[in-house]
Amino acid sequence: MKLRINILTYFIIYFYMLMALYHYKIKTYFYWDYIAFLKETSFDFSISRFLVATLLFFLNLYCLFQIKKTNLAFIIVSLFFALVTIPSLISYTSANLYSHKLMSYHQLFFYALFIFSKIKINFRFPVIDKKQSLHLLVLITTLGIVPYLIIYGPYINLKNLLLVDVYKTRSLMSSLSNPYFGYTYSIFTKIIIPLIIVFSIELKNKIYLFVGIFYLVLFYLFGAHKTVYAGLVLVLIFYKFSYEDSVKYIVRYSNVLIFLCFILALINIDYGWILTFRRIHFIPALLDICYLDFFEGKPLYWSDSILKGLIDYPYDLKHVNLIGKTYFNRAEMGANNGLVSEGYMNLGTWGVLINILLVSVYFSVLNSLKIPSKYFGLFFLVIFSFISSSVFTVFLTHGAIALLLVAVFLLNEKTDAKI
Repeated sequence: MKLRINILTYFIIYFYMLMALYHYKIKTYFYWDYIAFLKETSFDFSISRFLVATLLFFLNLYCLFQIKKTNLAFIIVSLFFALVTIPSLISYTSANLYSHKLMSYHQLFFYALFIFSKIKINFRFPVIDKKQSLHLLVLITTLGIVPYLIIYGPYINLKNLLLVDVYKTRSLMSSLSNPYFGYTYSIFTKIIIPLIIVFSIELKNKIYLFVGIFYLVLFYLFGAHKTVYAGLVLVLIFYKFSYEDSVKYIVRYSNVLIFLCFILALINIDYGWILTFRRIHFIPALLDICYLDFFEGKPLYWSDSILKGLIDYPYDLKHVNLIGKTYFNRAEMGANNGLVSEGYMNLGTWGVLINILLVSVYFSVLNSLKIPSKYFGLFFLVIFSFISSSVFTVFLTHGAIALLLVAVFLLNEKTDAKI
């Protein structure tokens, strides 16, 4: 008889297995040791904090399952729960280094997402039908790729297709970059071109399918970054699943991966957890500790981003290098921060609240639309970006605003009008 396990059970297994992996292996990584040394303390396990974290976990889990599983909000809140809330609760069990204040920020973010998922914004926009959308996307890409061909075209290296001279090409293309490329590269590779390919498949348009694949390969040759294929791969992975099934499979196979990491760790093979759960789940939590410690009482007021023309930045190094130098003894390290630490860095608690509000409203708007679950792969990278990047950077250069426009005018099925 086939054993059927529901999503709730998978999440419970995920929480306790991930906590075990964290205390068994992840917190022994030298990053944690060095920060504990700097703060003259340790990441010891705390029974009292474990009980608090467990209580909060089950309260969070209860709220999560009050969201309708057919809504986009269910998978959005589930992913943030798995990638942000749970690592926060687990990190909180490590004695005093993970502060009550930091844990409360992450709890506030979870409940803000939950509350805003219940708010439905009643608006209707005319939607371009799929055939016209495909024509429009191809036209936008055809025009938008011209500057890339002018600047990068003479330096295209076809050997990159065989993964030869990749780093040489990246260095060269980086030196030729400009703001236009910075703002549009992710939009083309993560949103527009994957949609061209998917719409072409749905409409059985072989010519546009070839054009989409050709453009995607070209964008790879413009920088030799294999991540250009991530948007398309994610769309294809999630294409056949409902929101509920997607959550179930994500958590199920995450549990399988945690288990495999445990088995490998027992025979001293640590690459599994180092490259996955350490990097994705717990480095952001560790960096939160560093950012709150360093910028307490001395906010930047966005002087290195949207207000840099109005407010002087007080340091010689960028904030990512500053944190790398101070807490990891590596100035070259890019210690990226997510919505909590970035908000605190710029305006303390008020900055955190602003970021939480912006992100919660953004996903509330998306949830108010009727987005077919087959296009969820487009949203995955934006969700992930909010975890490890500046909020305004995600909106402007990682495609969050562009994705919102695409969702409203191209993907939304909740409308009375078609163009």
